[in-house]
Amino acid sequence: MPRRLAPLFLAALVSVSAGAMTVASPPVAHAQQMQRIAAVVNDEIISVRDLRDRIEMVIITSQLPRNSETAQRLAPQVLRNLIDEQLQMQEADRLSVSISESEMDRARSDLEARNGLRPGQFNDFITQLGVDPGTVERQLRANLLWSKLVQRRFASQVEISAEEVDETRARLAADVGKEQKRVSEILLTIEDPTKENEVVQLANRLVEQIRGGASFGSVARQFSQAANANVGGDIGWVLSDQLAPELAEVVETLSVGDVSDPISTIVGYHILQVSDTRVLAKPDPGQAAIRLSQVFLPVRPSDDAEQRRTQTEAVRAVTAQATSCDQLATLAKEAGSPVAPDLGTSRVAELPANLRTQVADLQVGETSAPIDLPNGVMAVMVCERTAPESNLPDPAQIRRQLENQRFEVLAQRYLRDLRQAAFIETRV
Repeated sequence: MPRRLAPLFLAALVSVSAGAMTVASPPVAHAQQMQRIAAVVNDEIISVRDLRDRIEMVIITSQLPRNSETAQRLAPQVLRNLIDEQLQMQEADRLSVSISESEMDRARSDLEARNGLRPGQFNDFITQLGVDPGTVERQLRANLLWSKLVQRRFASQVEISAEEVDETRARLAADVGKEQKRVSEILLTIEDPTKENEVVQLANRLVEQIRGGASFGSVARQFSQAANANVGGDIGWVLSDQLAPELAEVVETLSVGDVSDPISTIVGYHILQVSDTRVLAKPDPGQAAIRLSQVFLPVRPSDDAEQRRTQTEAVRAVTAQATSCDQLATLAKEAGSPVAPDLGTSRVAELPANLRTQVADLQVGETSAPIDLPNGVMAVMVCERTAPESNLPDPAQIRRQLENQRFEVLAQRYLRDLRQAAFIETRV
């Protein structure tokens, strides 16, 4: 879902030194100028002060250069974000969607927990950084309202079938052994074709700032219009063929830490970063848990080879007759096994090497061949077997991912329709 569908994350704040923070403001000289109108959205206004305060917050949380030039360059995109928030809050008010104080309190508590702060510490902390708490509150409330509104508006239209989940999981399973990359993105959409050049200029500036040391995740939180903006633009582990062709071609050329130039697609302009690589692996068979039962017949050091063969044949006879672990235990006792049959439950990888190779591929109810030991001969049967955990997402995770994708598309269309139907006038 888009950036406004989830609470604001300010993880970048904890890495900024509050004592050294000074933020440059737009060149607005006095209080009267601050009350000037930056934009009119239907019958409500966004003031120059609102715009200035949000620009300061963006600069700090995105770790961008703190100067008037940065502020002036960011102003158009930041104003657009404020206009979108105003439209979202107006629509929520029209449909009687509201956020209670208890919901706001929970959201503040979540922010404090995610940023390693003690309860009640958030406002003081962001004030020390030079961010107006009211600006954060406004963005947080708008995010919560939009999330609730979209969920309520489209819940009946977002239904993921079991077949869709199974098909998605099957496609993932078929990709075992291929290289995956951990990719993050910043998406800048183009609502007005006449302003595409402004979007391109912003994308190029963001790339320049990120390559110069600004935090990719923090920039994504404030500027990206993709569903994953609230988690720093993280797409997750992907294969190239899971991306649009234009993006896949670029991702294949990126190494860990690289940031792409802006990439044009039908959706808008994308900025990509690769943070890690791995090979999508099969579940580790050594992590399978198995419960074993044994038959063991001793062989003394003084016994000759014929005696060992006799005991080996006796063990083989027991395993040939046993069809369950309970029956194996009974037959082992009748054959004179001097040890308890139950070996307990262990991971395959934790077993001795000679036993591990014998049982690695056995299923429940199957027995191993006789195994020579220094003091005797043994064989084991698998009583229970628990498959190792897969590193593929489970069905619930896949369902949530598919739901989020559906909500994202519907939410973007909803906001586009609100923009088209609204009276919007910008004055700065």
